[in-house]
Amino acid sequence: MAWLFRVVMSLLCLVATAHAAGTREARVHPSDCRPRDADSTCATAVAAATPPPFHAVDTLYDGPLGGVPAHGFAYWGYDFIADQTGTPSPVRQDEYINRSGVDVLIKLSFDIPSSHPCNHDCLPGVEFEMGPGWGKVDPPYIKDGNVVSLSATVRPGEGYGWIIGLWEATNPRLTVTVPKGSAATLAAVGLVRDMAVANEIPPDIARCQCDDGTFANCSAGEHFSNGLLGIWTQGNNDGYDRAGAFNDCAFH
Repeated sequence: MAWLFRVVMSLLCLVATAHAAGTREARVHPSDCRPRDADSTCATAVAAATPPPFHAVDTLYDGPLGGVPAHGFAYWGYDFIADQTGTPSPVRQDEYINRSGVDVLIKLSFDIPSSHPCNHDCLPGVEFEMGPGWGKVDPPYIKDGNVVSLSATVRPGEGYGWIIGLWEATNPRLTVTVPKGSAATLAAVGLVRDMAVANEIPPDIARCQCDDGTFANCSAGEHFSNGLLGIWTQGNNDGYDRAGAFNDCAFH
């Protein structure tokens, strides 16, 4: 009977292992393969709609997002209030800042091809960057017909931005909602009235203090009217390229 007991216990272990693996797999909806990589190589779409974070909402913006390049990745995030007032950003200059005092739902949606199954490189490459540490957030892709969307909730005082690579997707759209009756404004959540337009704003030339105590000309580079900052690059130093950015300090 000892041999029968060992067989039964082995089978129970196999079942438990398979169940645990299945549970883990059911919870994972990756939007990319590698850390800090906005590539959608491993993206999968969830065929359902997630419940909204608020029972009732006021929509602050629901329209096109301007400046999305046809090829490659780009980054959006800019503290307009810090720029306009000359006060330092409470988080970082290259992020939108939610100063509204309420949670904000940021939703990015895209049309995807209906002529063939759309997965992996067909889905847009998208990720959110949150907080002063630029923490990467990868929400699941929600598919509804030929529209796929991703959403992130931004807490009060939190900084945020996003990266987009279209691949085969078209018609990028931004929807911004807040709890109904909160009286939050688009400016208070860190955005501008017309997110559909990305007008180039030339870079300012400033004087930067160098490591050796001297000063030299420098510039953070151009940005665009809706917070588009530049082409996203990948490699050892993830970041974005802003045209016109330079620093004349001597680095050793």
